Formats: sequence, structure tokens, C-alpha cells
Amino acid sequence: MKFKIIRSNFIEGLKAVQNIVAGKGSLPILQNVLLEAKGKELTMTTTDLDISIKATCACDVSESGSTTLPVKLLFTAMSKVAECEVEIDVDAKERASISAGNARYKLAGMTEKEFPRLPKDEDAFLYSIPQQTFREMLRKVSYAASQDDTRRTLKGVLLSFKDLKLTMVATDGRRLALVENEVEFPKDAEKDIVLPSKAVCELQRSLSGEGDLTLIVQKSQICFKLDNLMIYSKLMDDAYPNYRQVIPKETGEHITVDRQLLLDALDRASVMTMDEAHSTKLIFESGKLTVTSAASDIGEAKDVVPIKYAGEKIEIMFNPSYVMDPLKVLDEDEVKVNLNDGHSPAVITCGIPFLYVLMPLRIS
Repeated sequence: MKFKIIRSNFIEGLKAVQNIVAGKGSLPILQNVLLEAKGKELTMTTTDLDISIKATCACDVSESGSTTLPVKLLFTAMSKVAECEVEIDVDAKERASISAGNARYKLAGMTEKEFPRLPKDEDAFLYSIPQQTFREMLRKVSYAASQDDTRRTLKGVLLSFKDLKLTMVATDGRRLALVENEVEFPKDAEKDIVLPSKAVCELQRSLSGEGDLTLIVQKSQICFKLDNLMIYSKLMDDAYPNYRQVIPKETGEHITVDRQLLLDALDRASVMTMDEAHSTKLIFESGKLTVTSAASDIGEAKDVVPIKYAGEKIEIMFNPSYVMDPLKVLDEDEVKVNLNDGHSPAVITCGIPFLYVLMPLRIS
């Protein structure tokens, strides 16, 4: 195999795929990137067996072929050289000679025959959605997914394609974030899938916001096709819990508050929260919200935010980080805090199809 490629194009492709490699102690081939040069293209593929990613870029191929090379080492080497035309020549023993300006490298590779094959797109459902829309939907819910390894399914994000809508849901059992967006697809393509957290992280890193994203969904895996990149991921086979049963059907009190003012007040008050008592009290009264936090033997913090509310006084206690998380990802000027009392779940909504359910902490 022999080809020439512009260094910046090579770096961009390697950067896109280098994060998806298996950890140390795994098969050596999983530390490598599969390079395939054919026609006028170079494809670069990495995998950790759960996720695979393939990038394509233009190059000048003088001898078609394929090999695998250590991706981290290759990326580091290319990041050290100036912009130039890089020439790579791989011999029959998988040894790569690399010329980049005045720099010369030799890397020992491994045969591509040992590299895991990418799955084929057979019996698949296809969905199309703007990259920016999908990325924003992930951003609005992914923080609510569980970090607990013992709750494997809740570490993922639910993608529900039903009623010409994509509904994304994430929950850790103490809070739940949900966002919806209209998507066109045939009736027989209605489907629920659970996307693993590792795939969610890679998508948030890779989605550029330009063009459409194509989702190719099979029984046990999904492929995301965007621009010159394809991301493959296994799907979680556990059924996602019935999230709708934790969403309150009715809330008696509806309080409107400036999103940024509330976020700032919570941020200031949270200075006084400690790991052993990470809680903030919210006191809703006519026309004002008082935010207080206290740490024993240290001090307390108090802030007041104007609100649109004329009901009875309600005191409720939350983990302040859990209240701030949705406020950070929303762009709306105002949000609504919907409550029944100080002991029932609160629901935060805004002007878009989004809701956030949060369980209160017990007031001692």
C-alpha cells in the first residue's frame, strides 16, 4: 500500500477516530487504526468492540491496500510535523515508512485480517434528522443519565421513535429529563432503542451541527452517518423502565422565573453546600423565591429571586446541582417550576417540548 495525503486532512481523520480504542490489556489489534487506501480515498477505522468509528478523507493512492498501525502513536507523530504532504509506504511485512517534510518515521503494523469487521446494514430502519437538532437533544437530557455501573440500562439514553416524533429520555432514578422533536418516518419504523453512554459521549464530540444525520437502526446495533464519518454502536438489550409513570399527571402551582437569575442564585447559594449535606432550600412565596444553603459550623448563604407567583408558601429542598443542570442547557429566557407541595416531585418546563422531573430531598 502506498499513498500521499495532506497532513491536515490526515490529522483531522485520525483525531476523529483515535478516541475509540480498547484499553490496555485487550487485543493489540484494538490499539490500531485500520487504514484502507483505494481509488482517491483513505478510510480510517478504530473499534473497542462496543463502538466503531470510520472516517474518510481524500488522498492520492498509487498502490491500493490496507494495514493497521498504532493510532495514538501515529496521531502524535503527525501532530509534531509541519503542514506538508505525507507519504506512507507499507511493505509486505506490514512495516510502514512515513515521510512528512524533513521527518521520517517507521512503524510496525499488523495485518488487517486480524481487525474486527464492521457490521453490515441489513434489515435496518433509517431515520434522518439535522445534526444540530440531534446534538441539542442529547445535550438537553444526557446529564440526567445514571453514573452507577450497577444500573446499566439507566446509564444509557432512550431514543423513542413514535407518533412521528423522536423522544429522548435520560434518568438516574432521582431525576428525569425528556425532550421531543418531530421526525418523519414510516409507521412500521416505530421503535424504542437504548443508546449506551459511551456512544452518547462520542456523538456529542463528533456532531458538528452541519447537515443531516442518518440513523441506521438494526436489531442489536445502530450506525450514525454524518458527513465523512460513520459511528457504529451496540445497543443495550435491556428494556428501559416505564418513564412516563414518574411524570406527575397534574401540578397545582405553576411558578414562572427568569432562567438565568435562578441559575445564578443557585450557583451563589451552592457555595455553602458540603458533600455531606449537598442541599439547598427553595422557599416560594408571592412574588419572590428565597434560595438558602447552610453548612454546619461554617455559615449560610441566602439569595432572593423575583418570580411570577401568587399562591401559598411552599418550601422544598433539592440537590442544587440537579436544579442547575437543566438550567445550564436550556436557552429559554424563562422556565416554569410546577409543584404540588414541598414533598412531591417538581417539574421544570419551558417554551419547547422539554420537561425535567426532580425528586425533592427530605426536609429534616
